[in-house]
Amino acid sequence: MHRALLLLIALAWALPARGQEPNEVRVRAAPRPPREAVSTAVSAEQARHVAGTQGDVGKVVDSLPGVARPPLGSGQLVVWGSAPADTRVYVDGVEIPALYHGSGLRSVINSDLVSQVTLLPGAFGADYGRTLGGTVRVETRPLRDEGVHGYAGADTFDASGLVSAAIGPRARAGVAARYSYLDALLAATSARDIGDYFPIPRYRDYQARAAFDIGENESLDVTLLGAHDALDRTVASADPAKTRRESTESGFHRVYARYKRTTGEAEGIEVTPFVGYDQSALTTSFGAQPTRLDVGSYRYGLRASYRARLGRSLVVSAGFDASGTASRITRRGSLTLPPREGDVSVFGAPPSDDTTADEFTAHLLDAAPHLSLDVRLGDVTITPGVRLETFLLEGSRLTPNVSGQTPTVGFSRLEPSIDPRLLVRYQLTPRVAFLAAGGVYHQAPEPADLSAVFGTPTLGLSRALHASLGERITLGSGLSAEVTGFYKSMHDLVVRSREVNPQLAHALVQDGEGRSYGLQFMVRRELGHGLSGWFSYTVSRSERRYPEQVRYRLFDFDQPHVLVLALSQEIGRWVFGARFRYASGMPRTPVVGSYYDVANDRSEPIFGAQNAVRLPAFYQLDARVERSFPLGRGVTLALSLDVQNVTYHENAEELVYTPDFRARGTLRGLPTLAVVGAKVEF
Repeated sequence: MHRALLLLIALAWALPARGQEPNEVRVRAAPRPPREAVSTAVSAEQARHVAGTQGDVGKVVDSLPGVARPPLGSGQLVVWGSAPADTRVYVDGVEIPALYHGSGLRSVINSDLVSQVTLLPGAFGADYGRTLGGTVRVETRPLRDEGVHGYAGADTFDASGLVSAAIGPRARAGVAARYSYLDALLAATSARDIGDYFPIPRYRDYQARAAFDIGENESLDVTLLGAHDALDRTVASADPAKTRRESTESGFHRVYARYKRTTGEAEGIEVTPFVGYDQSALTTSFGAQPTRLDVGSYRYGLRASYRARLGRSLVVSAGFDASGTASRITRRGSLTLPPREGDVSVFGAPPSDDTTADEFTAHLLDAAPHLSLDVRLGDVTITPGVRLETFLLEGSRLTPNVSGQTPTVGFSRLEPSIDPRLLVRYQLTPRVAFLAAGGVYHQAPEPADLSAVFGTPTLGLSRALHASLGERITLGSGLSAEVTGFYKSMHDLVVRSREVNPQLAHALVQDGEGRSYGLQFMVRRELGHGLSGWFSYTVSRSERRYPEQVRYRLFDFDQPHVLVLALSQEIGRWVFGARFRYASGMPRTPVVGSYYDVANDRSEPIFGAQNAVRLPAFYQLDARVERSFPLGRGVTLALSLDVQNVTYHENAEELVYTPDFRARGTLRGLPTLAVVGAKVEF
């Protein structure tokens, strides 16, 4: 690896510095100074041609360096060894609960409204926070300022459409919607039992926008976003009492206004207030023991930023980032469902016999002013920043309600934090740059974890330290390479209490520790002459432990090796694409024996060392072909075929056991899946 780096440096030094190719020039008003040592931005034009995404721009995130392959059908984002709930997703700076629908088949934002998707796996600047993991930023594109435009399309998964129109010289409006029918399609075929292994989602989403040009370099957009998902999964059994069922339903709505004013290069003002509502319901049953978790949350916030150049070598950025969540949570059933990271369990095993219930409210508010400076000293640019977080944590119950006689005593407390950030960039040559970054990050507990029955109302903030060191090399003609080493330490993580009988209102404790470290490498070809793509490889290790443990254990989502090769080529009206992915299997705790529970008439597993075995490695080849046909008068028909798992490789997705735990097998992933689509654009 060291020799490869030296070779790249020598090659970049020897290449003559040239300007960008004409097709690479991009003009943007008020460019934001870079405050991330590690970021991967993919334009919508490039992302829509990546094989395996079915033309969905948001799904490109799964193929970026630093992102582990998620469990089949989960749609989770595991970035730099952080838990899925620790990575935030933003649309135009407004947080949404998830990037993907249900099983991860689709993103929740219409691709024709997306301009760019950017992944910040860690060590990012002071303008974003309240997370221990990474950040995904989706930037939407402006509506066209002339005429009426849009599309209508359908494929194997769903149907969607968009229409936008200019309303006078200074106003535009647009609306988009999508509706899935894959479940109905499978129900009408012999493949209806596929839902026993891969949860088939029912989803829909919508977007609407009104845009106004207030004056020169001044605009106002009002945007409405929404999505809804439903998933049902059944693991059948010959004994109806042992059939396991799981149903999830979720959705969100957001409305935000974005005011932008550009006053000069790297200067401007942006203000984005928002309100919304999130809803989720999870029902899990094993025989006659159901568990249900309902969460309804009102969301509100404000993001504001101001950038100004104070001289040739100094740019200052100041901002305010506030986000609030007022939730009502109802939960009843087993204390061990849904499972948490670190729980030792086996797929399909029944829950514990204990059942209880709780209903409460929680309010979390974070107000964070932040400040950053860009100081240029010759070839070195230093960007110090600081984020002053103040979390307000409130809840309706500090202790459980016992037999309806316990007085209602709530809680309210402030949790302040100071999060410094730093980026140093050294431009060795016009083509070679070295970057180092680090920072402190804090995250509030999830509202559901503040339950006096299932959680702990006194939970505070978790914290993490991020550090990265990397090199970027521009090789010319749209070709670049970068290598980054990263380290992340996590403290005060919320975990389940290890006590057999935890203290009252202390089912969860905040003494978990974690660390993640690794190296990621990427060679990328920007879109030029019809060719685009990248090769990325990430080698990493993510671990967790409790204070009483000397040695770390493997994180439940740890994947030491993740490799992606994605290429696409435009030839006239044809587009061809291919993607190959390889990922290590995630760790699992093996069952080494069993005993018979006479009281419950079932076998119970005896576990070996935690996360001592791994699932077999995953690999898959996907292919995509598109063809466009002009129909006249500005109308175009586009046909596509996206084939996943071309080689029909049977990837193992989970370990499964016989009812007596004497034999072990694997749950297989999806076979070859061909997605045929058609789209009429006007």
